[in-house]
Amino acid sequence: MQGAPPFIKKASAAMYLLEVLSGPLDGKTWAFDREITIGRDDKIAEACIPLDRYVSRKHAHLCVDGEQLLLTDLKSRNGTKLDGKDLNTAAPLEIGTPFVVGRTVLRVTRA
Repeated sequence: MQGAPPFIKKASAAMYLLEVLSGPLDGKTWAFDREITIGRDDKIAEACIPLDRYVSRKHAHLCVDGEQLLLTDLKSRNGTKLDGKDLNTAAPLEIGTPFVVGRTVLRVTRA
């Protein structure tokens, strides 16, 4: 038997949920598998948070890098905070750890 059909391989890819813990969209979630951009402009950001005026149009980016998630601030005006500190470079993000964009608190969980 040769390798599994491509649709089976896709099904085994890790799925994540980006969830708003606190902010104007409290409880909102977005599913993603490899990466997601967070921002205020729905033409740029898959995770659009239009009601938080402190979120930049293109604010932050999450991506899967091997076995870990990386969180990167995209030179936003108000920054991205992880563990209460401004994020200056891409940083590993543990599943379930809250982080802040603008005035919105988010976290990533497994779907």
